[in-house]
This record gives sequence, structure tokens and C-alpha cells, in this order.
Amino acid sequence: MVTNAPKLTSAEIAMIWNTYMGDTMAICVLKHFLNTTEDKDVEPILRYALELSEQHIQVIKSLLSIEKLPIPHGFNEDDVDLEAPKLFSDVSYLRYIHHMGRSGLSSYSLARAVAARKDTRKIFHHFLRDAEKLFDKNVEIMQEKGVFIRAPYIDYPGEIEYADDVKFLGEFLGKPRPLLAIEIAHLGTNIEVSNVAKTLFLGFSQVARSHEISDYFKKGYTVAKKHGEEFMTVLRDDDVSSPSTWDSTITDSTDAPFSDKLMLFQANILSAFGIGDYGLGMAASLRKDLAAMYARLLVDLGLFAEKGAKLMIKHGWFEKPPQSLDREKLRTMNKN
Repeated sequence: MVTNAPKLTSAEIAMIWNTYMGDTMAICVLKHFLNTTEDKDVEPILRYALELSEQHIQVIKSLLSIEKLPIPHGFNEDDVDLEAPKLFSDVSYLRYIHHMGRSGLSSYSLARAVAARKDTRKIFHHFLRDAEKLFDKNVEIMQEKGVFIRAPYIDYPGEIEYADDVKFLGEFLGKPRPLLAIEIAHLGTNIEVSNVAKTLFLGFSQVARSHEISDYFKKGYTVAKKHGEEFMTVLRDDDVSSPSTWDSTITDSTDAPFSDKLMLFQANILSAFGIGDYGLGMAASLRKDLAAMYARLLVDLGLFAEKGAKLMIKHGWFEKPPQSLDREKLRTMNKN
């Protein structure tokens, strides 16, 4: 660890804080998954994922201690009931790790790119390598078990072509041009993410202790289902096969394995990653109708995420991320 180094930048503090919150949540989730798994092939990947998250927490605690920064509360044993019955299937566990692993690859890549100090760059370099190993191991298990969902296929291009008409960029009237491979890729990814969200929200709505929060998860299921169907409609209209819409099994348990606080935080993370995915989809889509669709769904998802944040604040569960000083408040303190 670097000593007498420059202070951490705002970007480094933000990424460290986000990682700590995400990994403390993951530890709770993975412990319950590991305690309830019934598949001997799934147990090793859950144990590996848990070990990585626990290692990350120790590294971050050490850095925060050296920097004399407060350690976030995050999540702990109070947010998980290891005796609660199984809620999701073992296949759901694999799909969860796949989705969160993909998000981890993106987050750690960004964290490494914005880090300035050598020690923080090294930390996120190791975290990124960990995420890559976990992701690859999980993909291999999913493929071996026949549950890995691939992006849609297209015919190989026969020759190089150039666009000769601005209609290539799309029109709001008339039949649009065929989808680009990159447009199909983002649609396929967002369909799969919608399916993961549907499974989690449906399960959470079944076990949430608060009726208000249960209703919020029901709303999340409806939003995820609607968005997934819109993405599939675009593919069907272009005669492109869509990824499997199969949802993982949810048991009949009504005993919550996680606290409402943790499940709401998980919902907020899903919403945040979804907003990011939609933004990437919009940026990569040259057809005007697709960009307009993503813009509309972004608003829809943003409103849902805002409702989740309001619920967190209402119940006193919203742990403030690090922020700059309120200079106006300081200027008015102790003034007559």
C-alpha cells in the first residue's frame, strides 16, 4: 500500500465506496445461496464468488483505515437469514452471478480507468482480474449444464458495403432497415437482463415483509416484463430469433432470506445497471426508432429507480454516498 501518497480523488473514493457496498450485499446473498444450493456443480462457483467478495472487503477496509476514511455500514448478518428456505433455483444462482459478474467487469474497468494513484489502480486491476476469472468459470458451468443463453445469431456478411442513403439512419414512418449486429447484441443483452430482473423482483415481492415494498417489487416485475417484450418485438419484427424467455424457478417460500433493506438496494443496483445498459444501447443504435425507444424506456426505468430511492430514504436505509461539502450550509452556520 502506498504511503505519503496524494489524497484519493473523488472518483477513487466513489468507486471504493460502491465496491464496498456491492460486495457486502453480495456476501449476504451468496451465503444464503451457498447454504441452500442443491447442485454439487453450483456450490464451487458460489464459494469462489463469496471468497472473492470477502477478500475485496478486507482490501478496502485496509485502504480506508490508512486514509482515515469512515467505513460504510453496508450490509451484514442482520440482512440475511441463513435458515430461510430456498427461494430461487440453482440455475437462478448461476444467472445471478453471470449478470452481476458482467456488471462487475464494467464497473472495475471504469474504476481502473479513472483511478490516479498507483495503489488504487493496482487494487482495481486485481478486482478486474477476479471478476474475469469468476465470469469465465460461471460461463463454463452454465454452458456445461446447457443453461447459458447466447446472443441471437445472424448470417455472416458476404461482402463489405457502404451506406448510400441517409435512410440508413432510420425513419419513424415506413419499414425500417434491417437491424445491425450491434443493435441486435444490445437488444439481446437487455432481454436477458430483463428476465433476470423479472425473476428477482417476483421472488422479492413474495417474501418482502412490507406490503409497500412488496408492491414496489411487483411494479419492478411489470416494468421488466414490459421492457423485455418490447425488445423481443423489435427482434421478431426483423425476423431475428430472440434469446430464451425462460424464467428460473421460484419456490413457494414466503420466508424472507434477505432484509427489505437489502432487497431494495439490490433493486436499485438492477435499475442503475439497466439505465446504463439502455444508454449504451441508445448510443450504439443508428436507427432513429430504436434510439427513441431506449429514450422512452430510460424515463420509465428512471422513475422506477427514483421510487426505490425514496423508499430507502423513507425507511432510513439510504446510506449517503461520499459527497462534496455543502459550502452554502457552511457559510450560514453560526451566523447571526
